[in-house]
Amino acid sequence: MVLGLFSLWFTAFIPGISYASGTNNHLNFQDTINPQTAGDSLRFPIKDRRGDFISGSAGSTYDLKNPANIKDSVVYDAITRRYIVYEKIGERYYRIPTIYSFDEYWQMRNRQAESDYFKKRANTTSLLNRNKFSKPKLSLADGLFNRLFGNGKIEISPQGNVDITAGYQGQRIDNPTLPERARKNGGLDFNMNAQVNVNASIGDKMKFPINYNTLANFDLENQLKLDYTGKDDEILKRFEAGNVNFPSRGTLIPGAQQLFGIKTQLQFGKLFVTTVLANQKSQRQSVDLQGGAASQPFEIKADEYEENRHFLIGQYFRNKYNAVMSNLPAVTSPVQILRMEVWVTNRNGTTTETRDVVGLMDLGENQPFQPPPVINVLTSAEVPSNNTNDLYSKILSQPDPRNPARAFINLTSLGLSPVQDFEKTFARKLDSTQYIFNRQAGIGTLSLSQPLQTDEVLGVAYQYSFNGRIYQVGEFSQDVPPDSSSATQKVLFLKLLKATSQRPTLPIWDLMLKNVYTIGYGVLTPSDFKLDVLYEEPGLGAKRYVPFGDKNQGFPIISLINLDRLNSQNDPQPDGVFDYVENFTVVSPYSRVIFPVLEPFGRDLATQVYNSVPAAAKDTLYFALYDSIKAVAQQFPNLNRYILRGSAKT
Repeated sequence: MVLGLFSLWFTAFIPGISYASGTNNHLNFQDTINPQTAGDSLRFPIKDRRGDFISGSAGSTYDLKNPANIKDSVVYDAITRRYIVYEKIGERYYRIPTIYSFDEYWQMRNRQAESDYFKKRANTTSLLNRNKFSKPKLSLADGLFNRLFGNGKIEISPQGNVDITAGYQGQRIDNPTLPERARKNGGLDFNMNAQVNVNASIGDKMKFPINYNTLANFDLENQLKLDYTGKDDEILKRFEAGNVNFPSRGTLIPGAQQLFGIKTQLQFGKLFVTTVLANQKSQRQSVDLQGGAASQPFEIKADEYEENRHFLIGQYFRNKYNAVMSNLPAVTSPVQILRMEVWVTNRNGTTTETRDVVGLMDLGENQPFQPPPVINVLTSAEVPSNNTNDLYSKILSQPDPRNPARAFINLTSLGLSPVQDFEKTFARKLDSTQYIFNRQAGIGTLSLSQPLQTDEVLGVAYQYSFNGRIYQVGEFSQDVPPDSSSATQKVLFLKLLKATSQRPTLPIWDLMLKNVYTIGYGVLTPSDFKLDVLYEEPGLGAKRYVPFGDKNQGFPIISLINLDRLNSQNDPQPDGVFDYVENFTVVSPYSRVIFPVLEPFGRDLATQVYNSVPAAAKDTLYFALYDSIKAVAQQFPNLNRYILRGSAKT
C-alpha cells in the first residue's frame, strides 16, 4: 500500500513514470520519440540511444555524442535504498529517470568496469605496434629543469637484440673397456649474446649514447657516455662522463684516445679550460720496421714466470740441472730420455686414452720425503727407478692393488697421506703434440702446451738410459693394459709432478720450474733478439749490475746467472750479449726464454755476489719467488726489482 501511494505521488510530479514489478525490479519507461521517422532523408540514419547512459547500448561509432549541456548523474535514495539515474538539460529532464536496486546497479557497474579494462588492454597492445612507441617522449613542466636542459622533453630511442641459446649436449659410448662413469658425459650448453644501442636525450643539452655488444673484439668498442653541452652564454660549455677523448693541438701535452672518466670544458671570458680525469683503456706503441718486420720492445718482471707449465721429472734432474746447463752449448749429461707418457686430470670429458691413475711423490727417489720404515731406500745409486726404494714393491704387495676402489685404503695403510704423498684421479693421456721434452739433452724437463689449473694433477712415466743401462720410473699404459673382461679398470702408478694443492714445504714444489718466461712475440730469430737483465734500484733507475754484495761487484747480472758465457762464435768468452742457444736458453717457436739456473733471482744470484750470504740478503734478493706460491711472492713488491728487458722482431 505504501509502495502504491509512492507511485501515485511520483507520477503526479514526474509525468510518464509508472511502476511495474518484474525481474529487474526497476521502473519501465517510454524513452524519447524515436528519431527514425518515415520522413528521414539520411542515407545512414542516426539512431538514438535506447535506455539510460549506464545500461543503454552505445550504438554505432558514427552516431552523434551527447552535447556538453547534457548532465548525467546518479543519486542514491537512502529511504528506498535504490539508485536513480537522471539526465538533464539545465534544470529540465532530458530523459525519464530510471530506478535500480543496489544489486542491479552493482552488477552494471562491474560489467562496465570489466569492459573498460579490456578496452584499455586492447589499446595498450595497439600502442606497442606503433612506431612512435620505440621513441617514447616525456614532457616535464617548465622551470628550473628547462633552464638546465633546454626544454622539458625526454626522448629514448632503443635498438638492438638479445640472442639466448640453451640446450643440453651429451653422449654415451657403449665401450666395455671403459669404466661406467666414462661411458657417458654431457652438460648444459648455454650462451647469450646481446647487442644494444640506446640514444637518449634530456632536452637539447644532455645526451646519453650507449653502445654495448657482448661479441665486441675489444672492450673499447662498448661505449657508455653522458654528454652535456651548454649554451654560448654559459660557463660550462661541455661536460662528458664515460668514454671520452682528449685531443690536443700542441706537442707539449700529447692527446689521448679511448679514455674512461670525466672531461669538462669551461669558458671564462676568452679563456677556455679543458680538464680530464680519466683512465686510458688503450695503449700507444711505436713500431720500427726493419727488413719487413717490426721490432717490438718488451719488459718482463721477475714474478711473471710461466706457472704450472714447466716441470722437472725427478729430484735427480733438479740436483743436476745447474751443472748440466753450465757448459752450454755442450751438454755432458749421461742421461738420454727414451720415451715418456704424460697424464693429467680429465676435465674435458675425453673418453679415449683415459685411466684411473695414482701419482706417487716419492716414486723413484733415493731421498724420499717419508723416512723409514714407511719408505726404505734400496740402493745407493742416485739415478731414479721404480726399484730405488721399496714404495713400488710395497704397493704391489697389497691386496688387489690394481682395483681403483682399494687404492686409497691400500696407500693409507702404508702410512701415506693423500695430496701430500699421493693423488688418485681419473686422468687422460696427453698426445705427443701436447708436451715437449728434450730427448738428447737429458736435463729432465717437461713443458706442456697449456698450463695446468691449480687443482689439476700431473703424473708421468718415463724410460731413460744411463751409461747404456735402461731405467724406468712409473708404469706405461701398455705395461698394464685394460681388462676387457671386467668392468673394473686397472690402476696405473705414476711419478707425481703436481698435486691438487701447492705446498712449498714439500719436495714436489721444487719440481715446478720458475725460471721460464715467455716473450709472446711469435717465432724468435737470433739476429733480431736482444735481452738484458736489470736491477731497478729505488730512486736511481735500472742498472745492469746489482748494487750490493761483496764479490763480483760491477759484473752484469746477465753474466752472473750464466746467460752470458759465450761470444758470437760460441767460444767461452762473455761479450755482454745474451747467449742464444736453441732448446736450452731459448725455444724459438714459442718465444720462450729459459734461465740456465733454477733460482736466478734467489740463491743462484746470492752465491755469485756474496762469499757468505748474510741475513740482510732477504731484503734485496727475491727468495720468496721460489719459496712461496706465486700469489704470496707477489705480496713483496719491494723485492720484485729484477727486470727482463729487450726487443724482438715479429
